[in-house]
Amino acid sequence: MIVLSRFPSLAGAVLAAGALITSSVAQSQDLPQSVLIEVDQVYEYRRPSLIGYIELEDYELPVLEYVEDMMFAADIEPLYRGDEGGEAIIRITVRGRANGGTYLEPTKAYLYTGADLTGEIEITGPGDTLVTATFSSTIQRPFQLTINLGYEDPSNAPFGTALAQPGGFIEELCYILGVAWGAEAILPSLFEHEPAIRAGAATALGNLGDPVAVPDLLDALYDKESRVRWESAWSLGRIGDVRAVPELIDALRDESPDVRWFSSWSLRALTGEDFGLDHDLWSAWLSEQPDVQG
Repeated sequence: MIVLSRFPSLAGAVLAAGALITSSVAQSQDLPQSVLIEVDQVYEYRRPSLIGYIELEDYELPVLEYVEDMMFAADIEPLYRGDEGGEAIIRITVRGRANGGTYLEPTKAYLYTGADLTGEIEITGPGDTLVTATFSSTIQRPFQLTINLGYEDPSNAPFGTALAQPGGFIEELCYILGVAWGAEAILPSLFEHEPAIRAGAATALGNLGDPVAVPDLLDALYDKESRVRWESAWSLGRIGDVRAVPELIDALRDESPDVRWFSSWSLRALTGEDFGLDHDLWSAWLSEQPDVQG
């Protein structure tokens, strides 16, 4: 087993989730044609009068749907429990707890304004490929002493927000797919309809560091969602390919301050120069660099 460091060049990077990934990957990383998907989910909550937790019945997050979207994007056929065949298997376990605090109105009850998620992802196949990862994320919204947003119902706890949170499940899924099958497995997800998948793919491609992702990440700098743009800008700097320099300079004019900041960070990482957020200074410098090509 090999323990993979997700951020070899960014010690101390701040994430919303923790992860441990182990990998044993075969020499070939060809994409499978079909994948068996197995998902197990359990969600819990508590009542003020009880010490233990109660299972939230008939509740599921769209975990399977996220995996299906990524498989369809990569032209991989998803299979399900009971189906035969499958060149690989993706097993996912998600555990969630609705959190919050008590209030009195008129009797003691709960507002479920927070959610914790933990879980594991395992990919086996094709061949001898075996990759496992853990993920966790926490969301806590401001507690209010009024019942105005439906938080008295534990099924309205922000589980979905925690699932799509930066550093959480979706980002981890993208990364582990890339570790198992290569960057080509998640490149199509950069252009999926779901913004959280696009952002997760952008981040994971930077973590993988494969220059094959540079052209698509450059396209993603123009995504309509600012998070996808700044994740792409950040990943381009971590991959370390100077082909990104001209468009990162253009991104310094983006309307989002996050996109501008991460573009500046990546420009410093790629060039060793530091002109801050000044588009004109960077452009002047680029005009004197014939070896830097877009």
